Amino acid sequence: MKNLHNIFFLLFSVISYGQVTVLTDVNTKEGKLNEPIILTIIQEVAGDDLVQQSPLQLMDLSKFDIIGTASERNTFIDQRKGIRINQLVYQMYLQPKVQGKIKIGSALVTVNGKIYKSEPFDISVKDGGSRNSDAEYLTKDVYLNLEISDKNVYENQPTVAVLRAYSKNFDNFRKLDNIKVTEQSDATIKPISFKKQEIETKDDSEYSSQVIATFIIFPEKSGNVEIEPVSALVKNPELNKLVSNKVKINVKTLPEGSPENFKNTVGHFNVSIEAIDAPKNIEINKPINVMVKIAGQGNLDANKLPEIIQSDDYTFFKPKITSKLSTNKDGVKGVIAATYVLIPKKQGKISINTERFSFFDPNLKKYVDIGVKSLALDVLTAQQIAAQKTALDVVDDYTKNVIETVPLSVVEKKNSSSYYSFNWQNILLNLALLFGAGSLFYYFINRRKEKPVLETQPFKPITTIAEEEEKLRSQIKPDFHTYFEYLKNLKNGNNFSEFFKTYEELNQEVETYMENNKGISLKNFLQNSKGRQFFEDFKDLQRLMSIEKYAPIHDQDHVDELYESIIKIYSEIVN
Repeated sequence: MKNLHNIFFLLFSVISYGQVTVLTDVNTKEGKLNEPIILTIIQEVAGDDLVQQSPLQLMDLSKFDIIGTASERNTFIDQRKGIRINQLVYQMYLQPKVQGKIKIGSALVTVNGKIYKSEPFDISVKDGGSRNSDAEYLTKDVYLNLEISDKNVYENQPTVAVLRAYSKNFDNFRKLDNIKVTEQSDATIKPISFKKQEIETKDDSEYSSQVIATFIIFPEKSGNVEIEPVSALVKNPELNKLVSNKVKINVKTLPEGSPENFKNTVGHFNVSIEAIDAPKNIEINKPINVMVKIAGQGNLDANKLPEIIQSDDYTFFKPKITSKLSTNKDGVKGVIAATYVLIPKKQGKISINTERFSFFDPNLKKYVDIGVKSLALDVLTAQQIAAQKTALDVVDDYTKNVIETVPLSVVEKKNSSSYYSFNWQNILLNLALLFGAGSLFYYFINRRKEKPVLETQPFKPITTIAEEEEKLRSQIKPDFHTYFEYLKNLKNGNNFSEFFKTYEELNQEVETYMENNKGISLKNFLQNSKGRQFFEDFKDLQRLMSIEKYAPIHDQDHVDELYESIIKIYSEIVN
């Protein structure tokens, strides 16, 4: 606001002597008829021995239309003088109703039995002159005002800003669109909502108002931070954009004595570390997944996440960062997680430690040091793990090694190349087929010995075990769970060539199942049974898989999306 810094300079020079001050100012002293002006009144009472005995009394404003008002009351301590200051800032949007010289009178307040008043002054109001209809529309009928709920905050402490529109015509509110904030180096502004609230109407004003947007502001330096205007466009190609007022925030410096690990994190947060999908026995030189999470609300972003500390006991790779955040009046709320692939390098008990983490809690007005978060692991050698196995575990491992030589529909490869999982259903089926075929063969041999005369009777030829197995296999639904788990491991291990090959095997097995059991091709089945939209989704998946398969570089996020689509579509096909 024009000359406002001069007012504050004069004001602080006065309060150092423990006096009462009332100041008034306008954004311009040469106004135009029907164009708004902003009147600012500042009242300050400095000193514990001064008692305000009357509310602030305004001057005569009968020659103006009052469009809108806003006020703010603050109490703070002058650190240099050790004086408590009670401050009231009152702003009014006024529209002159007459031309000529208009006197702005004094605002009055009574403190300790004495009346204090501001200095009166004159403003000159002229006719607006000839203007185009667009400018007339913008200056008369629609105004934007940026309001901040709390103008006294700490560095990086969030405060809420509301963008309010004023107009005489309700129809103008729906025309406001394309709201934009100005980027600035000393503050970060994030939108909360662009949803328009209900229109408010005051009995003493011909103007109505509506909140058209809300924002969260994080001031990033101490002192006076000026928030740049917010703009909006009117849904009419002939009109220019509307611009709000600027707002100043008094940003307090964070207290001294911050911990060494403090990263300008303001709010309230928790940090945790845990092993994800780790085996019961953790083996040396075998990878595991470790996740570090930060959760809470405030100025939350990925830079605040504490990292795992380097150690000779383990190594790890660059983590994958995921976040689930939302913006509200308390700041940014949610969770940010870093997933590490970590390899233990030492046998025995080891501790995986994060960096120390601390934050400033504005509600408590103090620093909170969470410290180091640790994950304890008991790492064993391969010999120690083998020694702990029971007889049943040994038999199970032996069975797994034998079954690996049997051709199965899918082999799911785990972290180690020597460890595979398999489908028990298929194994039991194969054993049943072997037993049944053997029994059948034994039955016919014995029958031939007992009744050789029956050999002349024609009978249906016996199929081979492989043929019977293939026939039964074709009638069983594909084992989607095994496929999905295997695809997941291939995807997470960046083995993309095998990932696409396994998908093709899955698709071929589904097509074979449809032809043998439904007597129809997979595409015809989807068109007839699942609907056109599902069929289009299926074709899109095949097209995207074909494109990604031959891409020179595979994007991990894109492959993750394809994997989710595979699960969604193929789970639905044979349900």
